[in-house]
Amino acid sequence: MRNSLKAVLFGAFSVMFSAGLHAETHQHGDMNAASDASVQQVIKGTGIVKEIDMNSKKITISHEAIPAVGWPAMTMRFTFVNADDAINALKNRQPCRFLVYSAGQYLLTQKH
Repeated sequence: MRNSLKAVLFGAFSVMFSAGLHAETHQHGDMNAASDASVQQVIKGTGIVKEIDMNSKKITISHEAIPAVGWPAMTMRFTFVNADDAINALKNRQPCRFLVYSAGQYLLTQKH
């Protein structure tokens, strides 16, 4: 009985520690598309505007899958660079096409 308890505890601790190590190395499907902050990658997407926060320069978009960077369909919050006419014209629940560039973070540059 004592050996069985030791085996169960050893197995439980092994699973807990290996799960923690796996979580530390998980790359979220390589969602961080730029491995080097100096590399800029332009990402094109299509989605629906969920929220626009002009004060913090954030826009939340529920976008379709973007195979070029391995992103599944999801909702993401992007920072926009300038509140130009295209950004100012956006409304909640409006379909949109957008460009995002990555240089260590994802920034919405324009509606396309």
